[in-house]
Amino acid sequence: MAFEVYIPRSSGENLVSITKHHIRLGNKMADKLNGDQVEVAYDKDTNKLRIRGVDEGGIKVTKNKIGARGIFNYFDIDVLKGSFVAEYDQEDNAVYVDLNRRK
Repeated sequence: MAFEVYIPRSSGENLVSITKHHIRLGNKMADKLNGDQVEVAYDKDTNKLRIRGVDEGGIKVTKNKIGARGIFNYFDIDVLKGSFVAEYDQEDNAVYVDLNRRK
């Protein structure tokens, strides 16, 4: 018999997971935003989300989760469940999520 060992994926990877109601940031991504308030923007030409850390007036991040049902409705994004590759831009203090690139 050949056994294959399960190795759990670290939640600290550069990933963003999307569910029907939430955007969940990986630990590394959430830590880089330096706070618990974000603004979310969408570029429909490139199908990318930008999640930028802000000091005030943003959406509250709780346990690395952003309530996103309203965001998906506002931008008319069909909910894409899964994990997506994300990149952090230090100059912009933002995480960019390419909704075309699943992990």
